[in-house]
Amino acid sequence: MNKANIHVTEQAGQYLAEMAARENCRELRIGVQYPGTPISQCYLSFSHEQSADDEVMDFDGFRLRYKRTLSCFIDGLSVDYRKNRLGNEIRLKAPNLHNLQEPPADADLELRVNWVLNRHVNPSLAEHQGSVIVDRVEEQKVWLKFGGNCLGCGNAEKTLVEFVEKVLREYLPEVDTISEVTMH
Repeated sequence: MNKANIHVTEQAGQYLAEMAARENCRELRIGVQYPGTPISQCYLSFSHEQSADDEVMDFDGFRLRYKRTLSCFIDGLSVDYRKNRLGNEIRLKAPNLHNLQEPPADADLELRVNWVLNRHVNPSLAEHQGSVIVDRVEEQKVWLKFGGNCLGCGNAEKTLVEFVEKVLREYLPEVDTISEVTMH
């Protein structure tokens, strides 16, 4: 897996260094929520969490960390700083955030489940203005959340069992349990 190309503007670097000093934490983590999906978001947070799977970039006054498995989503990330009427603002632009190409062989299960859902399940659900996303993955257990017209649909359970589960098990036989957390 390649290292992500990340650009931090001079103003953003100065601001983040000031914030790191103020927070007494030099470690900033780049995270991605729902990577490779239409609703994915990129964020920065202060975190002392460290993992052997981390890629680390050193800057003057702070360090950026991210999981290597997120490299393809944050490649090309630009971190900018602006002052506006409401105060200070860090802006993150990640051009590849919503792109989900087939994940590498060493990708974690959540990423692989997202790929299968977005490649093989959501296009069919979109025909009915519905969708399904990963809520969480723990070991070999997957929890899903329905959205759009699937939310509250009387056929959601049938769709989960007869379609979503079937497709996930076809592509990811290592998945042990598939459940949904949606309140219908």
